[in-house]
Amino acid sequence: MTRALPPTCDADRLEAELQFLPMADRDDAVQESWLAYLAGLDPIRALKGFARRERRWRRRNVLLNRPDLVRAT
Repeated sequence: MTRALPPTCDADRLEAELQFLPMADRDDAVQESWLAYLAGLDPIRALKGFARRERRWRRRNVLLNRPDLVRAT
């Protein structure tokens, strides 16, 4: 799918940050960056925040679904 990125002066940086995301999350990340752009916020910062939230969510779900991975204290 062709993604249209928000028109920012850092379009190359935005595209570079997008490469660090898994393929499945890229469309959602572009939507997040558009929402930030339309709200007057930094699209790159929104993209990084989205990536951080997704990583935390995945890490949390892996630990919830696999109790054998949690260390006993």
